[in-house]
Amino acid sequence: MSRSWALPFVSLRWKFLLVLAVIMTLLTLSLGHLALRHFGQQRSLVLTQQSEFLRRDYLQTREMLVEQLASVARELNLRLGSLLDPQSELRGQWRELRSLWQLSGLHLHQIQGGNLLSLGGYPPPDDHWLAGIESKDQQLSRTRCRPGCILELATPITLRGKLHLLVLSTPLERVMEVLSEHHATELAILGPPQQNSLNPWNRAILSLTNRERNYPVLIAAAAEFPLEQLTDRPRMVAQGGRQWSLSRWPIDGGHLLLFSDVSELELGQRAYLTDLVGLMLLCVVATTLLGGWLLWRPLSRIQALQRLLPLLPSRDYKRFRERLAPAGMGFRDEVDRLEEAVGETADQLEQLHEEVDRYTHELERLAMMDTLTGLPNRTMMHHELSKSLSSLGRTDEKIALLFLDLDEFKRINDTLGHDVGDELLKTVANRLKKSVRSMDTVCRLGGDEFTVIIRGLGEGANIHRIIHQIFVSLQQPVQLGRHTLIVTTSIGVVFCDNPMERPEELLKRADLAMYQAKQAGRSNYRVFDDQMLELASRKLMLEGDLRRALEEGQMALCLQPILSIREQRVVGFESLVRWYHPSRGLLMPSEFMQDLEDSSEILALSDWVLKRSLKLLLKLTRLSGNREFYIAVNLSPHQYLHAGLGQRIEQLLQELQVTPGRLLLEVTEESLIRNLEQALATMERLKGMGVRIGIDDFGTGYSSLSYLKQLPFDILKIDRSFVRDLDSSDVDRNIVSSVIDLAHNLGRTVIAEGVESHDQLQYLLRAGCDHAQGYLFSPALDEQQVVELIRQLGCTLEWQHIESLQAVFHPLSGSRG
Repeated sequence: MSRSWALPFVSLRWKFLLVLAVIMTLLTLSLGHLALRHFGQQRSLVLTQQSEFLRRDYLQTREMLVEQLASVARELNLRLGSLLDPQSELRGQWRELRSLWQLSGLHLHQIQGGNLLSLGGYPPPDDHWLAGIESKDQQLSRTRCRPGCILELATPITLRGKLHLLVLSTPLERVMEVLSEHHATELAILGPPQQNSLNPWNRAILSLTNRERNYPVLIAAAAEFPLEQLTDRPRMVAQGGRQWSLSRWPIDGGHLLLFSDVSELELGQRAYLTDLVGLMLLCVVATTLLGGWLLWRPLSRIQALQRLLPLLPSRDYKRFRERLAPAGMGFRDEVDRLEEAVGETADQLEQLHEEVDRYTHELERLAMMDTLTGLPNRTMMHHELSKSLSSLGRTDEKIALLFLDLDEFKRINDTLGHDVGDELLKTVANRLKKSVRSMDTVCRLGGDEFTVIIRGLGEGANIHRIIHQIFVSLQQPVQLGRHTLIVTTSIGVVFCDNPMERPEELLKRADLAMYQAKQAGRSNYRVFDDQMLELASRKLMLEGDLRRALEEGQMALCLQPILSIREQRVVGFESLVRWYHPSRGLLMPSEFMQDLEDSSEILALSDWVLKRSLKLLLKLTRLSGNREFYIAVNLSPHQYLHAGLGQRIEQLLQELQVTPGRLLLEVTEESLIRNLEQALATMERLKGMGVRIGIDDFGTGYSSLSYLKQLPFDILKIDRSFVRDLDSSDVDRNIVSSVIDLAHNLGRTVIAEGVESHDQLQYLLRAGCDHAQGYLFSPALDEQQVVELIRQLGCTLEWQHIESLQAVFHPLSGSRG
């Protein structure tokens, strides 16, 4: 992905040449620096050696002059030793002596130090220097600068038999002349420091060779460094375009400064540096050109390869191979291997692209088609429905969407196995395709749900004929192995002539219509209308109201007594829920349970009813002192088939310390038929805990003796619809008698619901019915009324002990049956 701050492209060859040039330059600078440092060290060594040599030569020249002065003194001692007036002789020969031996002074002293004769200048000061001579063979020499610099020699001589001291002096310039002549070195003698002096280092210049030329050199040196630094090693200073080396050493009363012109050395150093830089630059250029020449072709091949790589994503493999450079005849290198690797990668990519295309086509087919039936799946259905909707508006035609759900397919799948279920779905898919026109589309949404998109419905088109064809086709017997099945389906239909309609909304409406058809019975269909949407909205609103009802305590329980017909004794109570809705008033279970059957809220309500019923059972037990009666709680199909039912009941029984046999769970035939295998497993677990099971409203569903005998239930309840007409209907009397005999043959107890007359009770007694409940005895009672009923019944719970039912129902508003 490109970025605005990305650096510009620089070719690898230029990067290499740049790096190579930088490396060579750094190498050149390093070598040059080392060479210059070595050259400087050598120069310093030469200058130091020269300075030491000059120092030795100075000392040797000085000693030579001292020895010369000593020779003069010995000659004078021989010539003057016997004379009566040696002072006069010395005065007479002074001119000759000064000219011959370049003397600057001659002084004769008594041995005690008194001066007898002074010829020339520089008389010795009274500094006790002469007192250092302690024998006649001892002599002293020194350099003294006052104000000029001289070399003095003091030696004992004998005059007229007495010992005297002869002091001879010669100018120090004689030493400087010798050194300057022999070594081409300039010398200067500096005196002691002076205040307010303009001379170099604020010192008097006692002697200086070539003063006019050399004085500026001393001025420049004084500006560069202090005088003391000249003692360590020679120092360099530039003056007048020349380079000078200066060194010094102290003498008595001053400093001897030697400096020489080393410009030739500097010029040699510069010439050396110039040659070195030129050589290094030549090496850098030569190395760069050689490296560029060696790498230019390989990098050009890499660049050509880079231009070819974009052909791979575009799948232009043929042109890529044509332009890929063939391997050279010379030695193989990394670029050859890179080209081979890229070629192999191109081959692999080509194979991979072919496989990806093949798998993509297969995945597209699988993504759009159902793998079991070969029909378009949900995704393809949405696509086809969208295309059908987009075509609306161009003509007066409309489309219809059929939503099909097979009846009782889950039971078939659970009882006969998934293999049989899959084969049945394939058969249904084939029959649906044959039942519709070629322009229509049959899809499988998943499970046992199918859709059919009916296109091209004009005015007068009869959708009912197509639906009838589907019903007829599906109801034909299906032979799957040893099983012969008859399949029915519930169908929801929705029409559409609006191209702006959304596929999801159409599917939702067809689903609502199918739900209404399934509630109306098997093998039925319903066409969507707005009332269905209102019912769905009402259900959604009812779910919210139920959540608030549980939170705000709007729910209550009523109990209806169950009596033993023969003993006329209460054996249990059936728990019935009542909803005191804040705006709709009292709601009976029939007014909301069916609408909320498949919702999560119904589970919360059922759990509340179960827990509240067990608490009421404990309360009534404490009031009556009787531990024989039970509490019956109705379970919705959704709750009964819920995976956590057994664990929840076991938890409540342990928590409230209720004997399991005192809890009767009533389930309908519908709960059992939905999933017989799971219903049987749940019933066996509950029975294992000791809980009793009752089948409620027996006879109203799809009763089947084949599975009834498999269920380990305890009680069979005859629905009130059969009890209601016992007085007048022989059919109902026969049904009731048959059910009672069936239950007794299975070893089960029978309860008759809705007993409202003595004639009904007498028939049930003759038929052998065990228990009964209904308005003949008592309607459903609220908690206060049940407490009053228990008080009248006493601990035996015999019905004959009731003093007055009016007292039980007082006040009248307490009756909610």
